[in-house]
Amino acid sequence: MASRYALLPLLLLASTSFAQNPLAIPPALDLDTFHLVTDEHVHQFYPGINTNTYGASAEYLGPTLVLHRNDTARIWVHNQLAQMTSMHWHGMHVPGEMDGGPQRVIDPGDSFMAEFPVKNPAGTYWYHPHPHELTAEQANFGIAGFIIVRDEDEEQLALPRTYGVDDFPVVIQDRKFHASGDFAFYPFGDSVLVNGTPRPYLECPAQVVRLRLLNGSNARIYALGLDNGQPLQVIAGDAGLLPAPASADRLWLSNGERAEVLLDLAGMEGDSLLLISYGAELPNTVPGSGNLVWESSLLNGVNFPVLRIRVAAPTPEPITEVPSALISIPMPSESESIRTRTKTITGMGMVGMGMFMINGLMFDLDVVNDTVRLNSVEVWNIVNNSNMAHPMHIHGVSFEVLARNGVPPPAHERCPKDVVLVDRFETVKLVMRFGEVTDGWPFMYHCHNLLHEDNMMMLQYIVQDPTMSLADHHHHAMAVFPSPSSTTVRYRTEHAVQRIRIIDARGRVLQDEARTASNEGAIDIHALPQGLLLIELHGEGRTTRSRVVKE
Repeated sequence: MASRYALLPLLLLASTSFAQNPLAIPPALDLDTFHLVTDEHVHQFYPGINTNTYGASAEYLGPTLVLHRNDTARIWVHNQLAQMTSMHWHGMHVPGEMDGGPQRVIDPGDSFMAEFPVKNPAGTYWYHPHPHELTAEQANFGIAGFIIVRDEDEEQLALPRTYGVDDFPVVIQDRKFHASGDFAFYPFGDSVLVNGTPRPYLECPAQVVRLRLLNGSNARIYALGLDNGQPLQVIAGDAGLLPAPASADRLWLSNGERAEVLLDLAGMEGDSLLLISYGAELPNTVPGSGNLVWESSLLNGVNFPVLRIRVAAPTPEPITEVPSALISIPMPSESESIRTRTKTITGMGMVGMGMFMINGLMFDLDVVNDTVRLNSVEVWNIVNNSNMAHPMHIHGVSFEVLARNGVPPPAHERCPKDVVLVDRFETVKLVMRFGEVTDGWPFMYHCHNLLHEDNMMMLQYIVQDPTMSLADHHHHAMAVFPSPSSTTVRYRTEHAVQRIRIIDARGRVLQDEARTASNEGAIDIHALPQGLLLIELHGEGRTTRSRVVKE
């Protein structure tokens, strides 16, 4: 029986037998309120072979959520797993409280509703779990899904946008299977799944079509191109459109990165082509290359098929031309920056293990590493002095890549992004505006190699509103301010406070004291440890809560 399973990944390397299964297209939901249920399932990727999986309202992966700019998104996450989870809205501009980082724990049996205004421009975003030290495991088992944001500006362009007809979500993952059929928890896989489909083909009409590409793998980097030499027309990156399509023979896609590409299939009815990952072209510093020192995989350092595209008849009123111009999304300039920070990556290790640090530090849930001002612009230089490339992701913002080792980036990178691959001995300069307040719930910045992330290659920052005053707080049912603070915070509530409890991010009660009934007062926190604190104010049969950061 074991030999039967051992043959499965080998079949992927033979293009003659590659395309056997129609590509699964997740349902697209356009709702006022979404409900995602994270749960355990059993799924058959290969006929007759059961695989234990996780999913978000599905056996594997989850539905595509369609959001509209300037609307309000409401997304319930119901956790039916046996372990805690969280849900991160990757690339979305949301307040820290809604971001779904490791502080926002959803315990087994509990639910949480993320509610936020949709501020992002039209683009391809995604959701995935982000629980502390469990992100890689839960994503490896299958919890993830697309988010598509639509807006009026993008809808004015002559672009394919009929979901599942000429506009397709394409999440690429590599997975390793045990002989039992279950997933192995490993940095690299020997089998390629696209939307959870092995050996997939996609039937496309003979016209211009759009592929929304996402690298959902644990660690593998893809170098994508077409086998017929036709260039990919890149129209968007992580967080919005380019000013004009950019032609790319090879499109590198690192973990968490997205790209929207157009394929001109006009006049090709009855033909087919392959989307290939040209892994043989990756330098040996990049996960997925043929570096013999790193963890092994049949797909490392070789070219392999990802998706067969079969060209069928065109649809009525097809898009037949790639537009010459798109949309220039306003981004801050370097001249607006009030501060430059340098984030230096150090350490040695393998793709799935090792000790990698950012500015000599590893993640501590109780430590805030940076404080920035709301609506300020900063330049960050990411310097990689480690032994391999790392895909770096920053929560809460979109950034522009200004330069790689002092040289402007290729045209397809000149768009809003939230993940950037930084190779060994490379310095990447970014500029960004911090437009979302954290309000006691820090944002993360980290390596999006999921195993490195879970191994503490992650730090956190807060965004502070310098204009907030005591008068601003007076109108809220509860306020605890300022945050951050190193000595004293004040509180103001609509009910009289008779008891105060202070709890740290690990759930430990640090302080529990009685108060004379009053709706305002001060709390001395100078002796408490640094980090995120939950302050509970009890009185008159009510309990109100707020989070502050102790510096």
